[in-house]
Amino acid sequence: MQNHRSIFAAMILSGVALLLSGCAHQHHSTASTAAGTVVPQVPAADRESALSSNADDAKLIFRSKGMPMGVMYWTSESATQCAGFQPVGKVFDSGRDVLLPWIARMTESFNKGIDRTEVSREQILKPGTPIQVKGLTGASTPDGSPDTRYPYCGPLVTTFTPEKARTYLVEFVFNGTQSCSQRVSDITNPAKLAAVETQPLQCTPPKQGALQANTAGNFLKTHHEHNLDDARKDEAAAVSPSDKAFAMQREAAALDSLGRSDEALIVIDHALDILDPSKSKDLIATKAGILFNLNNPQGALNLLAPELERTRKFANEQPTIQRASALSTYTEGFITATFAYMQLEQWREAINTLVDAQSVLEGPSFYAYRSLVYRYIMARAKDSSLANPVLEQEATYYATHDKGHYGALLRMWQGEDTIREVAKIIAAMSGADQQEAFGEALFYGGAYARFVKGNEAGGRAMLDSLNRIAPYGSIEWIYGGRVLN
Repeated sequence: MQNHRSIFAAMILSGVALLLSGCAHQHHSTASTAAGTVVPQVPAADRESALSSNADDAKLIFRSKGMPMGVMYWTSESATQCAGFQPVGKVFDSGRDVLLPWIARMTESFNKGIDRTEVSREQILKPGTPIQVKGLTGASTPDGSPDTRYPYCGPLVTTFTPEKARTYLVEFVFNGTQSCSQRVSDITNPAKLAAVETQPLQCTPPKQGALQANTAGNFLKTHHEHNLDDARKDEAAAVSPSDKAFAMQREAAALDSLGRSDEALIVIDHALDILDPSKSKDLIATKAGILFNLNNPQGALNLLAPELERTRKFANEQPTIQRASALSTYTEGFITATFAYMQLEQWREAINTLVDAQSVLEGPSFYAYRSLVYRYIMARAKDSSLANPVLEQEATYYATHDKGHYGALLRMWQGEDTIREVAKIIAAMSGADQQEAFGEALFYGGAYARFVKGNEAGGRAMLDSLNRIAPYGSIEWIYGGRVLN
């Protein structure tokens, strides 16, 4: 097992909330003009806002549509194109037209509290003065340009001239996860909505198609790509077969984490060929992980079996107080074997292997994680006779005492509604840690929906979100694709 704020934050509640909501969608509609042009439905709140303008004012309402991701808006009344932009603020689509109302309200509350993001914003305009409107999703630099280290789409800049006593709606529209667009509508008369003719401005080259976490801006993917580059450099500089073999092991692990498992298998086999067999324990664990990712759990178990037994034998020869430390020398092997048994639905063997998965250096966080895996196994096994006293005690303890997302997820598996807590904890993280934690929350949330609540649609919805954030190197992502479909 290989161990972004606003990018994932809005997705957390709207994703995790699905697990308790059943089929939490309703049909949404659009309005059409007589000519058949699709224009947006205007929410009641916006209609009320639109009707409250002073007689001679023009008003612009800012919204986004299509994905629950924050969009930052700027406007400028400068006579110079692409200059003088002032921030309006962030908006996001809470999904009120597709999600059940209580889920949408929860998502709105979360975004307002965590990221100061509103469902809509508005600004009074000077009639007759051209206005430039810029929208961007993703992180931005102080000048309003995209921070290319993270997923983004835009900036999109349009300009139009508002008329007296008219109310306009600008929407930043997500076209799936591949691209975005920006449109302006005249919503003064909700019964007769009209598209506004705008002029696009090419202020900076817009970037589209970077919204998927499995392309640009994926922290875990970038991490493993860097590991791959470093490993290949070390391999080229190696002066001994042993140094080369261990560099190749790291190369294979990085390739495997990047989803290039066929390549990884070739590399690890070469490494095993040149390494003294007495030193191959860690390489075998790496190869077993590759085999698991290639959907060969039995092959992974066959390969791991001798090393697992040797590690257990060594641990049993140590004083009781040192047994966990001895088992910690093969954490990766025991975790891979646990998931292999899980895929084969050999639940007793999975529990017996999980209890020997130790990581003393990681400490409480690992044992809270292990407790979560145990709760999942027991839910799938539906056999109370398989309960392990040690793991039961730990699961109970960490559900109460772990203050991270594992503790909140453990309490969810006990039947508590911890959605808001999970979301707040993960939103406070950043980078690869946030992405990895979100992936875990989506898998175990989806598993709870499917296997405890009997909500297959909820499980698949969580898998869809898991695929979107693409936590490269996560064994839950690989396994989840096999059991949540």
